[in-house]
Amino acid sequence: MTRPGEASSTGSPPKSPWKVLAILLPLVLNMGCASDPPQSGPQPESPPVRSCESAAATPVALDIQATTLPLEIIGAPGTRVEAHIQMEAADVQAAKSAGVAGLWLRVHNILALGSAEVSLNDAPFMDLATAAYGLVRPYDGDVAAGVIPLEPQALRAGDNRLVFRYARQVEDVAGISGFRVLDAALIAGTARDGKRLALTLPAEAPSGWRPTDSSPEAIERGRRAFQELSRDGGPACARCHADSGADLQYYAFSSHSLVQRARFHRFSQCEAEDLASYIRALPLLPQGRPFAPPFQPGPGNHGAAGAGADAVLAQDSDFAHAAWGGDAPAESLSWDWAASVNTYQLPTSVALPTWHRWLPRELKDDWFTRLDGILARTEAELARNPTLESAQAFMSAALLVGKDVLLRDGDYQGKVEVLRFAAVKLWDWSRRTGFDRADHGMPDLSPAYPYEVGFAFFEAAQAQALPGAERQTLAWWWTQVATYPGRGFSTGRRPLNFKDVLTAAEAAGLEPSQLTFLHLFGSWEESRGDLMQRWGTSDGPVRLLLVPMRGVAPSARVTLMRRFLKRETEFLATGGTLDNSHHARLAEAWGFGCEALSVDQRAALRALAPSEVHGDLLGCP
Repeated sequence: MTRPGEASSTGSPPKSPWKVLAILLPLVLNMGCASDPPQSGPQPESPPVRSCESAAATPVALDIQATTLPLEIIGAPGTRVEAHIQMEAADVQAAKSAGVAGLWLRVHNILALGSAEVSLNDAPFMDLATAAYGLVRPYDGDVAAGVIPLEPQALRAGDNRLVFRYARQVEDVAGISGFRVLDAALIAGTARDGKRLALTLPAEAPSGWRPTDSSPEAIERGRRAFQELSRDGGPACARCHADSGADLQYYAFSSHSLVQRARFHRFSQCEAEDLASYIRALPLLPQGRPFAPPFQPGPGNHGAAGAGADAVLAQDSDFAHAAWGGDAPAESLSWDWAASVNTYQLPTSVALPTWHRWLPRELKDDWFTRLDGILARTEAELARNPTLESAQAFMSAALLVGKDVLLRDGDYQGKVEVLRFAAVKLWDWSRRTGFDRADHGMPDLSPAYPYEVGFAFFEAAQAQALPGAERQTLAWWWTQVATYPGRGFSTGRRPLNFKDVLTAAEAAGLEPSQLTFLHLFGSWEESRGDLMQRWGTSDGPVRLLLVPMRGVAPSARVTLMRRFLKRETEFLATGGTLDNSHHARLAEAWGFGCEALSVDQRAALRALAPSEVHGDLLGCP
């Protein structure tokens, strides 16, 4: 593991240039990015200064009475959070008469069996990761909702006591030691028709969070704990996060979760509270939430905060309605239809990675010394001089090191972690250079860091090396689609190769409407500018026909093929030529998809096709 205090050799975050005894609180609150807005609102009076040095401290389980939502069952294994739902006697009787009752939950970060549990009215604990409940998300997305069946006799008139318990630590996770309950309700009757009695707690207000101790001494101790210290033999916190910890403030990790995660890393309670106070004192207002995926597309998308977990669509028909106002697109759809699509605001059923899935799980010392320490050097330069050129150099270094980790060590997971590390640092670079711009802080030729993490998963999926790699590939690549899809640089130059995107989408089981969309958008993207010169080869949009021709409804296949053949005719009419590889790709796509078409549909498409490709459409007479 990278050890703290090794900035010169391993790329650890640089130490602060100021010393606590030589500064005043306003200077402390202005550390970090100069472009961050100042905190607003009154600051509490500083409590007495305290000493806060400690050896490694063992975290302890907590018993907490909930007062706000979400419930954060975060801490050492055994931590419990209690909440209450009131029920009328008539509702309890209705459930008993129907013979059906349930507990509806919306949760965040349930990853494995035996880690998250609930008990109602002192009954035995139930495992929330039971597959039938649909609450576990080991690979894609972190937020899920489902109903846990209950015996109606378990309900009580009046107070119903819920106790959530974090039962065991899940290995190989980042950013959390526990789970969250975002919403809860008891259901008297069936999930569809029964009456819901919700957990009535106010939502927490991150805008009102303040340091527990705002003294300069406490803030400096917290900064040192975050950037320089380790109590458990691992790297300092800043190694896996933004150097200043801005990500924890930006995504509004609660002070409680910060303290408990620090305790997990063996900081004392006192040290953990100072660390949380340091994060709270950063001159940056909370924008997102830990359970809201960065850049999740939707009408409310803003900055890197995304449109929220609620923007994730429930089903494919919802996407069709958002994209086309109803069913799949009509046959008259133009080639340039995608030019009017704002992928930053068009929602999808793909849940993008939450911040927990951005954070690296492990960083090895030798990754920062390989290839003459190129990763450490370029990271230090990015911190010192955050220009586009520095960002490009750092991304190139991460790619070289990731490639070396895979080639020399055969370590697919290691390459993922190298690229996650780079993505976190480049996320912070993008934040400081303007997420709110029209290009979402990712100008032309900026590093395509979501794509690169996705490509590391794509390689693992092709090799069947990591479980769930297909879904994770798709989630990262849709992040790239939402923010910076290609702008005419999709083949040969990154960020996106839509043939790979469609391959990953099909392997991940993406629904037909979104497969159709990816074909429409990708084929338009890959026929722009200089890429139009590739039309007549197998590297042109012809290679994007195969997946939708075998994966979407017959009517949509007709739409896509008509659109392609019209464009093919225009290309040939302007003097273009088709090589043998192009013909082979077209014949392959037709052969996979034509059997689902009627005789009349096949005949109409053949009549529309230019004579040069009639031989490619001979399948399915």
